[in-house]
Amino acid sequence: MKLASIILLLCLALVFIQDWKFRKIHVVLPLAIFIISFLVIPVKKYELAEIVAYNTVFFLITLGFLTLYMSLKSKKILNPFLHYFGLGDLLFYIAVSPLFLLKNYILFFILSLVFAIVMQFGLRKFIKENTVPLAGFSALFLFTVLMKDYFLTFQKLTLF
Repeated sequence: MKLASIILLLCLALVFIQDWKFRKIHVVLPLAIFIISFLVIPVKKYELAEIVAYNTVFFLITLGFLTLYMSLKSKKILNPFLHYFGLGDLLFYIAVSPLFLLKNYILFFILSLVFAIVMQFGLRKFIKENTVPLAGFSALFLFTVLMKDYFLTFQKLTLF
């Protein structure tokens, strides 16, 4: 395993630990994940930039629909970052965008949300706060996916 891959996995572990303990992640971690992803993915840089653009647009459209839905439901315009979604979550999902083709990014996004829900319900005795550490649980899920993709060669989800 290359040094950059190990650093990527360590960054994911730090995201999980920070989000679990503090419900915040340091801005350097998503930035490091994004930069390291460009180093470990064996794709031409212009193709990788296109992958990142598609994945980011998908994520922002999804976030836009979520904001629209919440605003219509409450009958006033809501800022999703105040009550429902953290800025760290946004940065994390954009930071991991180089690791997936669009269809796999969509699959990862959905599975990470399901994983976060299952973890939140499964660990509710240990969680003292009402908020979900979405970036942390997603980082833990991605850590597991990357380890699977690295050690098992069939049906890879990432470009790792």
